[in-house]
Order: sequence, then structure tokens, then C-alpha cells
Amino acid sequence: MQELILGILRKIELDKEYLKLCQNHHDFDGRANLNRKEIEPIIKSFDSDFKYVAKDRTFLKETPYEEFTLRFFIGFKNGIIDFSYLVWKEGENHNFYQGRLATLAEQIDPEFKEKVKYKTPIATSLEDFKEILSKYFELFESFKQHFQETVKS
Repeated sequence: MQELILGILRKIELDKEYLKLCQNHHDFDGRANLNRKEIEPIIKSFDSDFKYVAKDRTFLKETPYEEFTLRFFIGFKNGIIDFSYLVWKEGENHNFYQGRLATLAEQIDPEFKEKVKYKTPIATSLEDFKEILSKYFELFESFKQHFQETVKS
């Protein structure tokens, strides 16, 4: 499963796209302290199925594909935006694969860490947040499409 997922991520060039996000959005000192009320409508404008989980202070969405379930997360705190996911097979009580986009980018490109100042994009404004989310959802949709095609074949 791990190789299948990494193969899809290589195909959609996750490492290169995520690298661009981190290189273009790295102003730690100027990071925006946006709150849930500001960011929730933006996230839902991209995908209304994302739900807020107060306990974890994160947004998540579960998507079933055949016998698999993919859970995507968006975490946000003090301008730092973190994306992660979890994949498991229904009826089994272990995860096939989980991780953060930063970790996946490092697995695809071992030099990723040396190429960025911070391993997660940092928003300095609502506009930055929208731009970062726009690229994330582009990657998210591409991944879902490739995963669905691969699982069906």
C-alpha cells in the first residue's frame, strides 16, 4: 500500500508542488493568527464535506473508495498549515498508511528538508491561506482521482 501511495504522489509531483508552497510561504515572523471563524468558510468553499474537530483543532474529511477509507486532515495554528492523511481497509484494525505531506515529500525527495526553511507552508494573511489551500485541494483532487483509478483496476 505504501508503494502504491508513493507512486501516485510521485505521479502528481507532490514533492515539487509542496516544495513550491513551502518556499513561497515561509514568513514565520509575519504569520497570521487566523481563527476558526475566518478559515472555516474558506475550507468549506473548496470542499463543504470537511468537518471541524474541536478536540484536535483540525478539519477532516473521510472518503470511501471500494474497501478503503481515506481520511484527510487540515491543521492550522498561528499561520502554520499542516496537511496529513490516513488510509485503512474496512474491517481491519490497522492503518495501511498515514503521514504528513512534509514527510511524504521527504520520502519522495530525500533532499526536501534542505531545500526549505520550514517544512510546512505559513500563511501571513487570508489571501495566503486561500492560495495554499487552493494548491492543496488541487493535489487532493488529483490524488483522489488516481487512488480511485488504481483501486478499481
